[in-house]
Amino acid sequence: MERPVNAQAVRRVLIVGRLALLWALCIAGRLVYLQVYKHEDFQKTAKSQHQHQFPLPADRGEILDRTETPLAISIRTESAVVNPQRIKDVEFFARVVAPALGLNPEELKAKLKEYQERGAAKARGRGYLSLKRHLTPEERDRLRYLTATFPLEIIRDSRREYPAGSVGAHIVGSLDSEGNGNSGLEQKLNETLKGKPGKMLVLTGAQMDHYIRWVSEDSTQGENFTLAMHRVIQNDVEQFLAEGVKEAGAESGSVVVLDPRNGEVLALANYPNFDPRNERPTPEEAKARRSNTAVQIPSEPGSVMKMITVTMGLDSGEFTETTPIFCENGAFARPGRRAIHDVHRMGAMDTAGVLIKSSNIGVAKISIRMGPKVLYEYLKKFGIGDKTGIELPAESRGMLRHLECRGPKDNYCWSPTSHEYIAFGHEVGATSVQLARAVAVIANGGMIVQPHLIIKKTRPRTDGKLEEVALDIRKPERVLRAETAFRIRRIMQQVVQEGTGRRAAVPGYSSGGKTGSAEIFENGAWQNKHNSSFIGFAPVTDPRIVVVVTLNRTPKQGGIASAPVFSKVAATALRVLQVPKDEPEKDIAPPQPKILEVNELPENRIAKAIPEPKEKPQPEMSAGLLIGPTVPDFRGKAMLAVLRESAALGLQVQTKGRGVAKAQAPAAGTVLPAGASIQVEFATPQ
Repeated sequence: MERPVNAQAVRRVLIVGRLALLWALCIAGRLVYLQVYKHEDFQKTAKSQHQHQFPLPADRGEILDRTETPLAISIRTESAVVNPQRIKDVEFFARVVAPALGLNPEELKAKLKEYQERGAAKARGRGYLSLKRHLTPEERDRLRYLTATFPLEIIRDSRREYPAGSVGAHIVGSLDSEGNGNSGLEQKLNETLKGKPGKMLVLTGAQMDHYIRWVSEDSTQGENFTLAMHRVIQNDVEQFLAEGVKEAGAESGSVVVLDPRNGEVLALANYPNFDPRNERPTPEEAKARRSNTAVQIPSEPGSVMKMITVTMGLDSGEFTETTPIFCENGAFARPGRRAIHDVHRMGAMDTAGVLIKSSNIGVAKISIRMGPKVLYEYLKKFGIGDKTGIELPAESRGMLRHLECRGPKDNYCWSPTSHEYIAFGHEVGATSVQLARAVAVIANGGMIVQPHLIIKKTRPRTDGKLEEVALDIRKPERVLRAETAFRIRRIMQQVVQEGTGRRAAVPGYSSGGKTGSAEIFENGAWQNKHNSSFIGFAPVTDPRIVVVVTLNRTPKQGGIASAPVFSKVAATALRVLQVPKDEPEKDIAPPQPKILEVNELPENRIAKAIPEPKEKPQPEMSAGLLIGPTVPDFRGKAMLAVLRESAALGLQVQTKGRGVAKAQAPAAGTVLPAGASIQVEFATPQ
């Protein structure tokens, strides 16, 4: 007979079983939640505690001039870093390590304590603290003795090097302490030049006491850029500009050299200049970095604007070169308006003479006859008031107000008399680059071009080779009849031959141009200072260069201050580009021996004396072969030293190989013929 089952016991067992099942289900659910749904979150948390990811800097892209000479390159260096969480005695660490790196112990100690107190995760997201970048060989050797005692790490880094120094600084630009561009192309193309950083993973213990490092993703070098700028032309332009600013008593200045056929910028210089190699610039240098006058700061062009006004008259057919214009004997008075004056009293002149003699009254009458709408259209045709699109930061569009007012409160528009004053360069503003584009329209036969610096772009492929990247450059567009451009070129040639631009003549070449002297109006009064400029081109029959020279705040006018700078710049640019001369050079009389006076001679000598040659007379040589720089001795010097020295001397160098210079041609001490380059062969020391 079976023992009766206690119903209450059964119920208890069932309750306990159900509770156990429910508890098991809760545990299982929790496990599923943690291991399935929250798996990735906990995995990330675990990795964040033991696995740290740091960027691996990429090599910055190179910037080269048109001869493939490096202007900005990246050099592999090493930097010292430390994990602050692993330092137990901060004061002792700072006292020992700081002198080895040339640092201040107190500043290092304060920075380490800040990182420790805030935690590595909160200290700007770094697990490493950078102690010093770009270690010297001596500093690296000293650190090797300390790595066994302290948790120091030496990691890969790179430093930006500018082999040409300050040559082309406003074009190439510079970097800040974080390795980002802060001026020039380095700033404008920063993201493209930086490349793609890699990733370095670091595995640490629970006490942050052990490192295992590996590269999970390698870095990709930035893109390389070849510029239209010619290093030798740029070097000479900067020297001539600095001399011109000082001789004219100006505060600043700029020069732009442009190829009118395609818009390539061969040189762009500003004064004052700066050295991009100075990572900690002085306040003056910092200001120079930010101020690219030729691109960012427009000014009243003054009389150079007369080129556009006279072009408008001829191109429209309303005027010819011989159309007479009465210039009112120097004062053009009109009822209810301020009189327009000329510097000299001039009567009846033809249209060509108005530009040659630079008559304000003459061009004002051309503008009055054509009307403001037509003048505005031609200003736009020449690109006034529009950005050029040059690859430099913060380009200004200049100043060209609206033709018609856009409301009763619109003050940024033309008044009823604006077209009369804009005709000779007032109430309008343009940068040097904009003026160069405008002159190119005349020089190339009526086509407007896009000024640009970059002529080639390459990027690295996965196989290590470089592939060329297509450039987006606007094609030239016709805005003027070719016949009109040719006629204006001839008139502007007469400006140099017999007008206000005589000092702009280029020996051996025909040239044309126009002077400009815009008087500065400040604090309610006209100052005795000008923005003096000269715009021009050469040779006249087939212009290869356009040059714009602007000297700011000088007491001298453009024909005296800026025209001589144009002559020097044009001469060196045409020489380097090997443009054939189209005019005979004037004969220069050879120096005559000094004739001594009677009281200058010893008592036993006669009243006149002709010094006798100390050596036998040498065979006569062509004067052209004797003019030129002396070739320096580059042998035994590193490539960077050779490039720096050649840039400073304005010499063109072709390099072959790597390492130290072993041979060169021509030999040191010889005279380098015009337009020639120096071949330097490098080899790695054994």
